[in-house]
Amino acid sequence: MAEVGRGTVLAGRYRVLEPLPSDLDGVSVWRATDQILDRPVRVRVLQSGDVAPALDAARRAALVTDARLVRVLDVGTHEGVGYVVSEQIVGASLAQLVENGPLTADQARAVVGEAAAALEVARRRGVHHLALRPSVVHVSADGRVLIAGLALDAALLGVPHGDATATSRRDAVDLVRLLYTGLTGRWPADRDGVLQVAGMELAPVLDGGPVPPAELAAGVPNDLDTLCTVTLGGYEDGPHSPGDLVHELEPWGEIRVGRSADDVAARPGAAAAAGSAPAEVEAATAPVRVPRQSVRTVFDEAPPGVVRPGTPPPAAPARASGLPTSTSRVERTSALPAAGAVGAAGVGAAGVGAAGVGAAHGAPAAAAPTLPASLPPVSAGDGGGAPASVPPAADDDGWGTAAWGGDDGGDDPFPFEQDEPEGRRRFDPTAVVLVVVGIVVLVGLVFAARALFTLPDDGDPGGGTQAEEPAAPPSSEPPAEGEEPAPEEPAAGGPPVVLGIRTVNPTDPAGEREEEVGRAIDGDPATFWFSQTYSRPDFGGLKDGVGLEVRLAQPTAVSGVTLLVNGTGGNVEVRATGGDAPTTGDVLASGPMGPETALTFAAPVETDVLTVWFSELPTMADGRFRIELTELTVG
Repeated sequence: MAEVGRGTVLAGRYRVLEPLPSDLDGVSVWRATDQILDRPVRVRVLQSGDVAPALDAARRAALVTDARLVRVLDVGTHEGVGYVVSEQIVGASLAQLVENGPLTADQARAVVGEAAAALEVARRRGVHHLALRPSVVHVSADGRVLIAGLALDAALLGVPHGDATATSRRDAVDLVRLLYTGLTGRWPADRDGVLQVAGMELAPVLDGGPVPPAELAAGVPNDLDTLCTVTLGGYEDGPHSPGDLVHELEPWGEIRVGRSADDVAARPGAAAAAGSAPAEVEAATAPVRVPRQSVRTVFDEAPPGVVRPGTPPPAAPARASGLPTSTSRVERTSALPAAGAVGAAGVGAAGVGAAGVGAAHGAPAAAAPTLPASLPPVSAGDGGGAPASVPPAADDDGWGTAAWGGDDGGDDPFPFEQDEPEGRRRFDPTAVVLVVVGIVVLVGLVFAARALFTLPDDGDPGGGTQAEEPAAPPSSEPPAEGEEPAPEEPAAGGPPVVLGIRTVNPTDPAGEREEEVGRAIDGDPATFWFSQTYSRPDFGGLKDGVGLEVRLAQPTAVSGVTLLVNGTGGNVEVRATGGDAPTTGDVLASGPMGPETALTFAAPVETDVLTVWFSELPTMADGRFRIELTELTVG
């Protein structure tokens, strides 16, 4: 086995530069450089322990893509020594952030919330951390959370893998431990003692669980105190997956880290222990403040003349056609001035309303409002003719512009459209068209009635009609002796009707892209359900396959299944079983996939459920492997 030290070049590519701290036995961590891409990287050399399972765990972690998870760039062996290359980690760890005191509640909520969201992404890909501790959660100077050691650290520590429920629960509980550490600066010990944190004070224990964080630090809100107490107590309560914890913690604000240069200089060993520059060792000093701004504030502070959101522009004042444009203009407002108010029925779109000068048209005199002082007096008259003080105008409607103080209409403050004379109105053909349509419909009904009630002429020379003899009723007597009964016609059965479809993923009870599986039976070849993408056709060695459970409306004789698939190759099998046992039962049909894959059974099978099991992935145009199922039909 080769010795790895300064200057060693692993796999002819990664030059080891200087060691970094490591809290795992048999693992050395180095700062290195990728000589091909000329970039800094972080190399973990696995010197002892179960190297093969650890390298396999690192390969599975490389399949998960999230900005908050440290990316695995390469996995391999060099002269019998296993190594894992990842991106460089910047920023202080949670253990370093709480050295001089706990974080604020808002900062702890935000850091752990981001970590939980990242691990929920990994959980949905079937990958779990199972070894969370303060040294693997880092916060960069720009407030970004980074989590190292996904799946790899658990393999190095020998943490046993349980089912999906148990592994999700373990990560959720460990995330709450990190929250407890951020709130109190102390680490609540793990029950099984697998995760030991060196150099950090343990939380005191009360009644089999850690003391509530509110009793150790001030300012811990009730929801976080209850969450830590319930989850870390002696009961199986609290969140059961990182996604559940996200719902418990959200919403959270921006992560702001910052520590003065004097504070960092007072701890010269902390920067070296983190393997990063002193400027990267920072902690939260101010609570998170989410900028909020009410809609009312936005509108109240808008500068004059700025069009506010959602407010339509002011309408242009109406212009009267045919009137002089040199008339004096009166600015329109929502209400007229009190001195010149005409009332609710004052000046309207057609001129002066009935409550104003319109008493001449028969309106009661009591409803007339007070007119502006600048207008000439108007008398109510006797209800029939024009007002006494208003000279008649040349207009046909009896309302001239001279009534408003000018013979030429130049002082009319409210010009209006002239009504079109009755004699020049257009002819409306609607009534004529309706009459013509009614006549046509009536004639059609008459002809239809005659054709319906007239008996057809069958060529009888006497002009009579021959009544058609009724058909003899079917005989209910049994057939004579020695005579075989006529076989009954079988009832015509319709094609199988697909009632529903769901995905089957052996590594995740939630399925694989379950939200998109309906596209496989929507009748539209332009949409498709697709699986995760892998670098090998055997699902990267992570699982045996994926499947689709197809439920029929009722037990029906099924003779085959047709698949429209993008890509070629792979292998698919069809069984008359449910998704709970997708690989049991007889294989009804199987074969490789192509653009149109017809899987025909040797004999029709009476069933109401089918499982289409993909045991090998087809090859796509980009050279990678996944399933793109555009349509699935049952025949």
